[in-house]
Order: sequence, then C-alpha cells, then structure tokens
Amino acid sequence: MRMAMLPTVVWAVVVAWLALAAHAAWHDNVLPKRAVKLGDHEVMRFMGNDTTEQDFKLILYDSSGSLLVGGRNVIYNLSVSDLQEQTRVVWHPNTGHKTSCMMKGGTENTCQNYVRILVETSPGHFLICGTNAYNPMCREFRLANGILELEKEFPGRGLCPFDPAHNSTAVFADDQLYVATIADFAGLEPLIYRNPLRTEQYDLATLNYPNFVSSFALGDFVYFFFREIAVEYLNCGKTLYSRVARVCRHDKGGPHKFRNKWTSYLKSRLNCSVSGDFPFYFNEIQAVTDPVEGRYGGHATTLVYGIFTTPENSIPGSAICAFTFQDIMDTFEGAFKGQASVHANWLPVQSTKVPEPRPGQCVKDSSTLPDVTLNFIKSHSLMDEAVPAFFGQPVMISTSFRYSGRFTAITVDPQVRTATKKAYDVLFIGTDDGKVIKAINTKSADSYQEVEPFIIEEISVFPSHVPVTVLRVLRPRGKSPRLLVGSHSRIYTIALARCYKDKIMSCSECVALQDPYCSWYKDIHKCQLTTQDKESIQNVSEGVHSDCGKPEIKTKKPSASVDKWDTTGSPPTDYGHAGNGDHNLPSTTSVPLQFTAETLAIAVASATIGALILGFITGFFCGKKCNKDEDNQLYADTDYEYFDQRQNPNSRLTSDLPEEVTYAEPVLVPQSLNKPVNLVLNMSPKATLKTPGSNTPGGNVGTVGAPMGPSLGLPTTGVSAGPHDIPLHYTPESYSTHGTLRSSEKYGTRGRDHRQRDFDHRLDGYSTTRSVKKVYL
Repeated sequence: MRMAMLPTVVWAVVVAWLALAAHAAWHDNVLPKRAVKLGDHEVMRFMGNDTTEQDFKLILYDSSGSLLVGGRNVIYNLSVSDLQEQTRVVWHPNTGHKTSCMMKGGTENTCQNYVRILVETSPGHFLICGTNAYNPMCREFRLANGILELEKEFPGRGLCPFDPAHNSTAVFADDQLYVATIADFAGLEPLIYRNPLRTEQYDLATLNYPNFVSSFALGDFVYFFFREIAVEYLNCGKTLYSRVARVCRHDKGGPHKFRNKWTSYLKSRLNCSVSGDFPFYFNEIQAVTDPVEGRYGGHATTLVYGIFTTPENSIPGSAICAFTFQDIMDTFEGAFKGQASVHANWLPVQSTKVPEPRPGQCVKDSSTLPDVTLNFIKSHSLMDEAVPAFFGQPVMISTSFRYSGRFTAITVDPQVRTATKKAYDVLFIGTDDGKVIKAINTKSADSYQEVEPFIIEEISVFPSHVPVTVLRVLRPRGKSPRLLVGSHSRIYTIALARCYKDKIMSCSECVALQDPYCSWYKDIHKCQLTTQDKESIQNVSEGVHSDCGKPEIKTKKPSASVDKWDTTGSPPTDYGHAGNGDHNLPSTTSVPLQFTAETLAIAVASATIGALILGFITGFFCGKKCNKDEDNQLYADTDYEYFDQRQNPNSRLTSDLPEEVTYAEPVLVPQSLNKPVNLVLNMSPKATLKTPGSNTPGGNVGTVGAPMGPSLGLPTTGVSAGPHDIPLHYTPESYSTHGTLRSSEKYGTRGRDHRQRDFDHRLDGYSTTRSVKKVYL
C-alpha cells in the first residue's frame, strides 16, 4: 500500500512544478496597467437597426472618407468623423430565391441577404456581394455625393458563400478579384478563385474544410490566411492547423487540362507555440493584421500579427504571434511534404524527386510549364517546414486565469515613434467579453529575439456578452486618429490614447504609463500626446526616467495591482496615489488581486500533496488495524482442529496419541452413476478422536454418529473404538486419493449438508469431497 502511494505523490509534485514552470514561461501574469471605463463623451456610436440583428461583417474605409458597413439586407454609408448615417442601400433577396431557400430547409433567419464581400475596385467604385438566400449575387456600385448608385448586378457563385456562417475573404489587386470562399450550397467545395483560375476541386490535400480569415496582396503574390483540418495529421487523429497560402499574381494557368487551375498554389503551416521539449501549440488562427513594415532591434522587415487560440472544447487560451514575410518566403522555398500512398505517413520529399522548373514559382508564362511540374504541384501543395514565429515566441499569451474568453480581433498602429526616437507597434486586441486590450512589446525596439509584453490599458467598450469582431485604426482628414471597434450589432469609435492631462500631475506618473502616445512636457507641466517638434520626457521600455526625480510613492508592479480609471464623470470610490504631495486627485484606484496564477498553482499543489500524505497515514493505520482484526477472526466459525492449530501453533496436544486432523477441501471427484453413493459422515475431527476412556458417554463411533445417521439416511453402527483404533470414516468406493503432508492413506469427509435426501448426491457423477490429513510429527 505504501509503495502504491509513493508514485502518486511523486507525480503530484512533478505536475505541480511543471505547471509552475510552464506558467512562468508563458508570461501569463502580465496584467493591464490600467482598467479603463470610458465616458459617453469619449465614444461615438452607431447602433444600426435596433429591431433585428444586423450581423455587421465587413467595414470598408474608402479613399473619399466614407465608412461602408455591410450587414443583413442593408449597406450603410457612415461619416467617419461622427458615425452618422449618410445613406443606406436596402438589399433584400427576391421572393423566388427566399421561397426556394425555405423549401431547401433554410430558416427565416438564414434565408436573408448577408453582405460578405465588400471591396473598392477603384476610387468611388465598389464591388459588393451577398448570400441572397443561398443564391449569391454581386453588385457594382458607384459612390457619388454620398449616395451609392447601382451600376451592375450578376451571379456571385464562386465569389460569395451560400451560407452566412461560412467565412470568406477577398482582395482586389491588378484589377482582379481574388476570393477564398465556399462555392456550393452544401459547403463541400472550398476554393481560392480568380477568374478563371481556381484550386483543385474536392481535393482534401489542397483545402480540407477551411475557415478563411484574411487575405492581401504583397509583392508578386497574394496571401491567404486560414485554418483547416490537417491532412498530414489524419493518420494520428483529427486536429486543426493554421495555414498561409499563396498564389502568383501573374499566374495564367497551365496547358491542356490545367488551363483553369493554379500553377503556383502552395501552403504552409503557421507555428504559434510555446517552445519546449513538448511545445504547446495555439493551432487555430482567428484574425490577422495588415502587413507592417518596421525596424525591430535594428532589423528591418515586413511582418503580420495574428491571433491564435486553443480549440473550442479546450481550456480557453489565446496568443499573439508575429510572422515575417521573409520567413514565409523561405518556407515556400524549402522541402515539399508528401506521402507515398494513401495510408503512408507524410514525409519530406527528396530534392532529387522535385522536377525542374521548381513547382510553385512565378514564371513569365505559366501555360508553357511541363506536365511533370504541374502534376507534382497538384499532389504536393503542402510544404514540409512550418513558418516560425518572429521573436522566437508569442508576443502575448492569455489564458482563462485573467480573461473569461478568447481574443477575437486585432489591429495595429505601426511604428509609433516616441520622444526617444524609438518606434513601437501598438497592438489593439479585441476579446469576446467586450474589451479592447492595448499592448506593446517593450523589447521590440531593441531586439528581434526577445519579448516582454506590456498591457498599457484594458478598455471596457461593450457589455460583457458582446464580443468584439472588428478593429480598425481610422485616420480622418484633419482630425486625430481613432480606433473603430465593431460587433455584430454596433460600431463605436474611441481615441487611441488617453493621457489624462487633467488627472496626472507629475512626471513620474506620466512616464509610468509606458504609453508611446503620451509624454511629459516640462515647460507646461502636462502629460499629453507625444509630438516630435517639442522636447518631452518618456521611457516606454522601463516606465521610469531620471529627469523625473525619485517619486515619493513607488508605483506597484502591474502584476500586483490594476489601476481603474473611470472617465465617465463620476469619481472613483477610492483614491490612488498622487504624483507629488501637492495633489490628491481621483486618478487611480489600486485593486489588489485576490490571487495570482502562481499562487493558485502553489496552493493546488500544496493541497494535493497534503491530502495524499494525510490519506497515506490514515490508510496505513486503518489497514494495519483491519488486518489485525481479520487475523483474529479468521475461520472463527469452524471447529476444525486444523485451523485451531494454525491460530495457536504453540498449543499442546492433550492426547497421548499422535493427533490426526482432517478438514474439508471441496474438489470435483468423479463418481460412478451405476454404483451406490456412500456418503461420508460429517462430524467434528475432535469427536472422531474420542476414546472409551473419555468423559463422553458412549464409547463407540456409532453412538457419536447416531444422531446424524437417520437424518442422512445412514445406518448407525455399534463398532467399538478402542484406544488404538483408527477413527472410522465413510468413503466412496470408487474414490481414492493421495493424502497430504506425508500421508498416502485414503480418507474421506463431507461438509455439513442439511438438504433433503434427494440432494445428498449429484446426478452428474461428481462429488465435491476430498480428504486431507494433517500429521504432526
């Protein structure tokens, strides 16, 4: 028992330490510097139609300054400056299409027209497509004087999904539309399409139930980001992988049967994981930013940030990873992945088996490519290596310890310059509980191999049950930039920064914000937006500056407290620290956390180990006592001398003769059905050893066995038992057995049986009697 408990205790200790080590490596203890609740005067709102669910999906900020919002049966044209509705276009499905949709099993809610494609083809001209009650339609509009005018309508199959629940993405480049969507009613035909080229139809190795997230054109290629069921993992189970795919913008298709197929389509896995001996992967991509050009530790590159999450049925977890296009290009120049047969593992393809010219490259005229190259790319569109994350690890990780849900949307204000001439990418991250997180990597300006995330503030924008689905940085002409925050039913805009110049009255407090947008100006003694034409004090990476002097009250670390900033107009209930002794302003409210993740892990590990030790001690003593009681009571209901001897090995025999003890042991004994069955008299072994000289009345066995004779149908006997006679036993004639314990004599015995006479013997020819003799030498 003790040996069985030890492995459990050891494993508990190991798991506890692993949990602590993994938790520490994840930077999951990063908490926001401030929790902000915005006032009504800081938010611009557009609610759309309050009577029905709008399902806002696409928001386009066009070159003229208008904001187009596509939803259910409507397209809104809003003013960027105040989100006021200028015009709207109502676009319902016609009666025939809606009736057909209902007959095919659709519902009143799904048999509507949901706008899913919204792109600007040229200044003032737009291509908009909707599901149109499972019969996709597209329209071309022209925006003139704030009014959308219809120019053309045509079927949208292959350009827009049938089902509003299917994700799709589109980008307009080189006067052509590139689309990744679902091309059939049943949702079984995903494709990446540009008229007339498309991906292979019904080929799981090309696209395996994908969910498209984003797309854009960069350089000679158009890139698509999506998640799909990993075909290379099907032999081991079912899981989702995040992908990046590319096609050449100059692809013209191949010759003959490949004339309508991509000749440059390749895809690779995106690796967003926590490194280690057994990496932890965030496999499901949810959102991607536009390409960002910047310098990171003196290294100039172009990258994208993406949101990756754990599966829906797993522990809620989200991560932000960055990927450079140089790493993406290097992966597409690496080895291909393939399988020799349907049931074989997916392995790297040897370079000697790759044809020339290399498949997947951009060529001047793809229609001249040889068939061997096109056949290879058809069956080997997957690359062997995954795209590694920039910085070598996720920029930020969040689990359910802090946030109730997952990250849902992301945008970036790239390369915001500070007073120290450094530049930082400011990330705005939406969550599914209505919050917006503003964060930076404080190490990005000095290194491209290190990560130190810092959450500047956490802004409560929507109610907790409303997820953030869209984030955009808007830069209206002549006005300060604002952050657009959208959900399925509402659209808000808020300021990018809150320097709180009316609340922060000291240099140290302003620098402690670590906000690239805010600096302290000595000449006016104010904390306000950073400008490059004035000298100011700022330190984004550390949050302290020598020019500010030593603060009177040390600011708590963000992992220990969260400052709550209320800008609604009502003062907080508690007052935080002031920057100096001359001011006592309601600027912050420090709310200590009840526990941190490390504390929780230590508490769980300690409680587990304590419970195991206590259980071990209790079980040990209880088991010891129970075993002792069982030893004392073992065979207490029998009067056999054999067991008495086992319990009392030092007891002496009271008889002068060597004592022979018989006891019953049930065995199957073959009996002859044509011979009479002689039953063995069952009596106490002590009784069989009685002699005429004993105090028991009657000096014969018959006298002792007489009471049992009639009940068993046996005749009594009057044979005397002398002092040296062997006790008489009734033994079946056909049965003989070897004795035990150095005895070869034949003895028989039978257990007590009070059944009727008819049941005194078995009818199958077998008996359950066996004699065993114990001899004390």
